[in-house]
Parts: sequence; C-alpha cells; structure tokens
Amino acid sequence: MIAVLWICWFLIINGVRTEPRNFRLVLDDIIVSDRDPDLMEKLEVQLSQRNNRSYVDAQIIFKRNFKDMSARTALDFWKSSNTKMRLYDVRLDACLFLDMSHKNRLFNIFAKALRKYSNLSCPFKANFTYTFKQLYFDEQELPSFIPLGVFRALIEYSTKQKLSARIKIRGKIVPRL
Repeated sequence: MIAVLWICWFLIINGVRTEPRNFRLVLDDIIVSDRDPDLMEKLEVQLSQRNNRSYVDAQIIFKRNFKDMSARTALDFWKSSNTKMRLYDVRLDACLFLDMSHKNRLFNIFAKALRKYSNLSCPFKANFTYTFKQLYFDEQELPSFIPLGVFRALIEYSTKQKLSARIKIRGKIVPRL
C-alpha cells in the first residue's frame, strides 16, 4: 500500500512539473497613434530587451474621469511558411477585461500581466499617472507548443464611440537558444 502511495506521489509531482518552453516571445516594435488629445494628457510606451526578454514600460495620464472604455483587439500570426492566421478580432469592455478571468487563454495571460505589472483600474481618474512597470509575458504561461513565426497585434481604445488611441505591436516567436 505504501509503495502505491509513493508511485502516485511521484506521478503527481512529475505531472505538475512543466518543461521549459523551447521558444521565446520577442516584441520588436510598439507604435502608438491616433491618441485623442481631449482625453489623454500623456500616453508613452517604452520597449526594452534584457536577458532574452521583452519588457514594456508605459505612462498614461487622462485629462478627465471616465468609466466606459471599449477595446477592439486583433491578433494576426504568420507561420514561417508565410501562412496568415487571424487568432482573434473582438470588441470588449476594457474595464470588464481588467477585472475578470477569461476563457480565452491568451486574453487571460494578457489580463494577468496587466494586473501584475500595472496600476490600471476602473473607473479611470483624471491627472493620475497609470504605469506599466517591466511588463512581460512569461513563456511558461503560454501553450507548450507555439509555432515559430511573426505576429501583429492591434488594440484600438474608444470612449463614447470615439477612437482614443491605437496601439500596434509587432513581434515574433523564435527558438530559445
């Protein structure tokens, strides 16, 4: 009986342990455009590469208080064979996105990173500095197999049906060396 318990314990421990991913997620470029000057005092994004990881720092200051913001987000992926796949293209409530867990694993990873590395919260306050500090995406949280290739993400934020900001992110999935 004790031998069976030890075998079960061994299987559980080995099943919980995850192998390191054989890929890295690299962000190449983040472009902010169409910033609404009536809403945003400041929207600055810095991208840095350190220790084989991409980090994002950002500062956002709004000119007025508000609670309703929607986001349209799309993610396109090109495999090394140049085959394009649209992984998603959805519109959602930005405040609900921040506050809940998601069935879509990629959304869940992104929301978790935002909660961990930023002070974003709704309702948004005027003249308050929202920051992202050293935001990164841990490859261990991603699915164990992701094909190598490049991706482009688009995030368009709107308030009262008016575009507030557009953010384009380009990156790639590369082999871990």
